[in-house]
Amino acid sequence: MNDEDAVGALKRLGLSTYEARVFVALQKLGTGSASEVADIAEVPRSQVYGAAEDLEGRGLVDVEQSNPTRYRPVGVEEARERLYRHLRSESDAAFNYLESVREEYGATEESESIWTVRGQANVVSRTAQLAESAEAHVLYGTDETTHMEPAVRDALVGAVAAGVDVTVVSETEAVLDVARDLGARAVAVDQQPTPDMGAERVVMVDDAAVLISVAGDDGTETAFWSRDTGFAGMLSSLLGEFVADVAGEQ
Repeated sequence: MNDEDAVGALKRLGLSTYEARVFVALQKLGTGSASEVADIAEVPRSQVYGAAEDLEGRGLVDVEQSNPTRYRPVGVEEARERLYRHLRSESDAAFNYLESVREEYGATEESESIWTVRGQANVVSRTAQLAESAEAHVLYGTDETTHMEPAVRDALVGAVAAGVDVTVVSETEAVLDVARDLGARAVAVDQQPTPDMGAERVVMVDDAAVLISVAGDDGTETAFWSRDTGFAGMLSSLLGEFVADVAGEQ
């Protein structure tokens, strides 16, 4: 990471460009006047005063009433905690408002909807969320050990600990070994279910929710998922019968 990366990160934590540049410069200087800060921060001296005043208001800079005025940054750990606390406060306020809006306007998911999630990180997040919502059983199927991501493993372990029946199906022994380590039932398959969905991963939760992901031509993983729909019910029935048949043969 360089200065520009640090400035970008500080901006994402809520600082303006000038505030971030001044704060980085002060960390280098320890203490400094507006002129000294301007030279290092590449910020016009006239803008340093306002940025430093704003940083003081955030509790990130102390000001020495001298001639010329000098500025001293708080320690890195203190700055980290202050910025994190501010970010959490802002996030809480925003999400509390969104919850109140959702309740006020009665926004709900349409019961017959099929939703799309794009990108592996988003698919993993939805997969874990579905597994965590299970009350009776979870079926997870994949042939790739790379699709046993930490978040997925944690969700499956949590389901097992909650007394949920967790089954992992795969053609790959390494995936089944991971499943056994997690405390899940491992079911080996040597044939794809009918119909063959060519899926990267399949999730079934409580016969009510289903997620199926596929890889696009560019390698991007895209998932289709649904809950409490005819689509989810049909696929849950097909997958459940297939796994029961395969498990019965072992």
